Amino acid sequence: MAKIEDTGKVWFPGKFSPEYAIRVDSTVFVPGGEKDEAIHCWVETDSLYADLHDEKSARRTLRRFALNLTPSTPAALFNGFEKTKHADVLVVTHKAAGVEEFFIEGEAYNKESIDVMDSKTFRDHLARDQEGC
Repeated sequence: MAKIEDTGKVWFPGKFSPEYAIRVDSTVFVPGGEKDEAIHCWVETDSLYADLHDEKSARRTLRRFALNLTPSTPAALFNGFEKTKHADVLVVTHKAAGVEEFFIEGEAYNKESIDVMDSKTFRDHLARDQEGC
């Protein structure tokens, strides 16, 4: 069964700062996320889930990455990785075709107590409202 092997940051050519990344088996995924977002990731069945939560903005996003997506974006492993040797790699980003994204913000976020849900409960809540989560 696939599992998260390592986490750290990757650097994209032409960008000003590195981004958080997760290695699942031999594939590196970049879930995206803004400065103030808390990120929680887990692997379940054939997917990597990323829960990005910004309480200040009252917005919570769930991204689902199929584990069989083909890495196609060039990046360099930057820092934080403890079990992965520094290298130039191809990664899967949150903008890749096939990545699913669902979010709740504003009034719905506050009304439905999204801020106190754990990640899997949030995913299940979205699944009741939308197909595919």
